[in-house]
Amino acid sequence: MLINLSIYKTWIFDCDGVLLDSNSIKTDAFYEVVLPYGKDKAERLANYHVQNGGISRFKKFRYFFEHILAKENFQKELDDIIKRFSLLVRAKLLQCNETEGLRPFLEKLSKNSCSRKLVVSGGMQEEIREVFIQRKLDHYFDVIYGSPAPKEVILESEYNQGKLFLPAVFIGDSKYDFKCASDFEFDFIFMSQYSEFKEWQKYFQDKNVFIIKNFKEL
Repeated sequence: MLINLSIYKTWIFDCDGVLLDSNSIKTDAFYEVVLPYGKDKAERLANYHVQNGGISRFKKFRYFFEHILAKENFQKELDDIIKRFSLLVRAKLLQCNETEGLRPFLEKLSKNSCSRKLVVSGGMQEEIREVFIQRKLDHYFDVIYGSPAPKEVILESEYNQGKLFLPAVFIGDSKYDFKCASDFEFDFIFMSQYSEFKEWQKYFQDKNVFIIKNFKEL
């Protein structure tokens, strides 16, 4: 792939499907925790999750109660489900595979001390930070961000504080990641190997993005 990695002063990484092979973990967990409400409703939530990759679990479970179940008073149920979801996901995030070529790429990137490296994920911030510490990935990044703050809010805050140095590049695996990168005029690298975005080839065919399978291609 013809891309000059040395030009970027800021690297922004999504987590699920980019750093970790964890998209299917999240999809299965969304289905499993709401299965007591019915198989059809669990399938609808899982499909909604896949179609809205990168958006936080808070918005997705709220959608489940408001639109799929059409309930009004559900805060306690919502809190309980998010707790169960977090416990289920955290255990599996510690066991799942890393993206092919991840550590050699991060080692190469770490030699460029002039660049800033951020994780900006739709996953829970506390959860991701704990997992990265236990997997000994945390030291590769200057900061690790996640929900409940949406990605665009995180990026806007960093941008307004003068912490997103240009040129910058965002590596993601969803339409939402691309939109976030485009809003701030960052370059975008789409990683396809673990993405659940089924129409990505058609979507990106007329857009100026770099497309890779995994980190071995960088």
